[in-house]
Amino acid sequence: MVLFQVDTARFIQIYIVQLGMGIIYIIFGLMILRRDTKRLNQLFSTFYLLSASATIVNVVYVSLNVNPLVKILHFITYYLFCFAMVYLLIFTLIVLKSEKVFTVKKHNLIAIIYGGALLVLAPIGWYGGITIDASTNWKPVWSLTFLIYALIVISFCIIPTIYYSVEVYKKFEDEIIKKKWLFYILAILGYFAILYISSVSNYLNDPSFRLMTSILGLTLYATAFLLYYGVGKQIEK
Repeated sequence: MVLFQVDTARFIQIYIVQLGMGIIYIIFGLMILRRDTKRLNQLFSTFYLLSASATIVNVVYVSLNVNPLVKILHFITYYLFCFAMVYLLIFTLIVLKSEKVFTVKKHNLIAIIYGGALLVLAPIGWYGGITIDASTNWKPVWSLTFLIYALIVISFCIIPTIYYSVEVYKKFEDEIIKKKWLFYILAILGYFAILYISSVSNYLNDPSFRLMTSILGLTLYATAFLLYYGVGKQIEK
């Protein structure tokens, strides 16, 4: 198994942004579960822990140049980041409609459908959708087909999450609660924006755009804290 030197942009993105974020997400996820294991806690912590798992896989494969291992690990990384988002959607729907209305059966159905749609990316990526080899300096480069399908699928999760989050905000009357929920909305918008930008960056394969994406990725630290202190800390109780 061969290791290679990581350039500055990728070092920032992987070892500073994603690894640091992963550690923080693990801590927050476990803190939420430690206080209570009720359904809302489980859903919110699952988002944190899946995102953290994605960063761990990413850190493992980023210094490797062995195919097809790196291609498989890159796909797993992206899949976990994207799949984690569905738990924000489910969490938001439960807050809006209540646990009795939005049952476990419904939330499992949404997760299965979304997860299955994401899995379609696997054959697309395997047959030319993802290229990672010496010609790309072992950085992931996506085809237009892979990018378009990925953006369509994640948008089916992102757009409803944003919409229902705003509906929850309108529903609250207490100004303190509204302020905390606003932190939640800002956090998910930041998370979604970085995911979109990172996806486009993998298609463009432009060094300057990758560097910009890496720097913007530092905002994920803010999203982690906004999510936790806006909502995550409250559902511990």
